[in-house]
Amino acid sequence: MALIKNFLLKSPAKINFHLRVLKKVPNRYHLIESLVSLIGLYDEITIKETSVEKTRVSFVGKFSKTISPHDNSIVTVISSLENISEKIKNKNFTIKVKKNIPAGSGLGGGSSNAVTVLLFLIKKFNLKIEKKILLEILNKIGFDSRIFLDKFPKFISHYGERINIFKYKFRLNVLLIYPNKPNFTKTIYQQNKSFSKTFSIKKTQQIIKKNIHEYFHTANNDLVHAAKKINPRIGHLIEYLKKQKMCDFVQMTGSGSCCFAIFKSKKNLLKCEKLVKTRYRSYWTAKTKTIT
Repeated sequence: MALIKNFLLKSPAKINFHLRVLKKVPNRYHLIESLVSLIGLYDEITIKETSVEKTRVSFVGKFSKTISPHDNSIVTVISSLENISEKIKNKNFTIKVKKNIPAGSGLGGGSSNAVTVLLFLIKKFNLKIEKKILLEILNKIGFDSRIFLDKFPKFISHYGERINIFKYKFRLNVLLIYPNKPNFTKTIYQQNKSFSKTFSIKKTQQIIKKNIHEYFHTANNDLVHAAKKINPRIGHLIEYLKKQKMCDFVQMTGSGSCCFAIFKSKKNLLKCEKLVKTRYRSYWTAKTKTIT
């Protein structure tokens, strides 16, 4: 089936409610546990088949400047599919990504873009890919890529590649604040010296079903300490948000640098957003909700 027109794809961001680093292992990776939800902030991807000699990927928008059009996660997906499928090998595409998700923010935009394109091409061209090969492609994108295979909340563990569907429907108002300075995941993990004990999916589900606000009291991110040292804006921002009694929960997502606050009511969210925009005029903010 040929792509005879532009297709518009929506590529969602994610937030980590908690992120526990259990230990560092000899391969230089870290064993982690995290509870993740997709949110209603999207990059917009247009894709069409083209007669040009080579697939072209381009990025536009405020957060596109640091992304290479030649070395990115979407290029990795196209290259991988070309190697395993004749249906893709002789085709070329024009792909344009409008970056609404800040890069280096811990919101997962790059992995989301790649998985969104991957799932679209698999469905559109009816590609028959063995599970083993699919997992190899996902590993090339990144350990967090499997989060974006569907819309459900996930409990992730091991290096981030072990995924369990989290049986709870989050309906939360979320304010995102990005302090206009990216974090580099590798650097944050290298500098991390905070570790936690395991907190199983079963225990997490039990607490949340009983009282989600009780869970918020236990939902730490072990990477915050290292992130604050490297990027002091994060520490100042989190401290300021916590002082606003209207926030029900404040956290840095992933390895940062984006922070978020959760609110019972949209009214409180709007009040807090106004305060943040007044105090931190240059910071990017966005209002959104969790997706379940």
